[in-house]
Amino acid sequence: MRVPGGPARRPWRDACWLAALAAAAVLAACGAGRGGEGEQTLRVFAASSLDEVLPGVVELYAAERPGVAVEVVFGGSQLLATQVEEGAPADVLLSADRAQAERLTASGDAGRSLPFAANALALVVPVGSPAASVEALAEPGRRIAAGAPAVPVGALTRAALARLDGDVARGIRANIVTEDPSVRVVLSRVESGEADGAFVYQTDARRGRGPGGGALRALPLPADLPANEYVAVLLAGAGPGAEAFVDFLDSEDARRLLRAAGFLAPVGAAAR
Repeated sequence: MRVPGGPARRPWRDACWLAALAAAAVLAACGAGRGGEGEQTLRVFAASSLDEVLPGVVELYAAERPGVAVEVVFGGSQLLATQVEEGAPADVLLSADRAQAERLTASGDAGRSLPFAANALALVVPVGSPAASVEALAEPGRRIAAGAPAVPVGALTRAALARLDGDVARGIRANIVTEDPSVRVVLSRVESGEADGAFVYQTDARRGRGPGGGALRALPLPADLPANEYVAVLLAGAGPGAEAFVDFLDSEDARRLLRAAGFLAPVGAAAR
């Protein structure tokens, strides 16, 4: 299908963008084989925090549609949205926040959008770390990894800091040693020992490991923190079947996999 009123997709600008895409994202072909005669291929750009659960969702979707293959490109939501604006070929964007969906809708690069999951913030340290509280990570000399301000997890981190005690928030800000382009890079900082703590999502806290291979521990954050809502965006010029994929994300099968991975239901899901 085509998004009604959507602009014609701009050409993929040049080879340099292809190199940037390859460096910034992981390409995975899922479902039926790729490029077969008479086969439909959907290209999905997805937030890197979905890289563990989305292949299973795609497998279920493709299993019911033997003529459909799905390619998934993982990366930071804001970087993927920029690539869409520059003409990167894609049918659907799965953003880790509403901001990128609203951005593409405003620019005319997207039509319909659907919230399909949510994720809460976590401040993690390796199990066995002497830092037993957020206040401990505000002490001088601690190293904290965070997302860049434009990255969904980075924006959520700054919303969390605004709710902390002023002195604690200032100490945390002073100890942020890296601001990374995706939550996967942020998580890698604490896993490698480059950082003593990291602001990631709760789903990352479940899957991440410390430098010695042990689990990560989430430190208590204010209970009233908002969660980021994940939004599926049907892009302008989307191919046939793209809307069906967006709808599938709201199915019980997809919701079951997302819940098992630690994702929350989006706001208003109970009413659907």
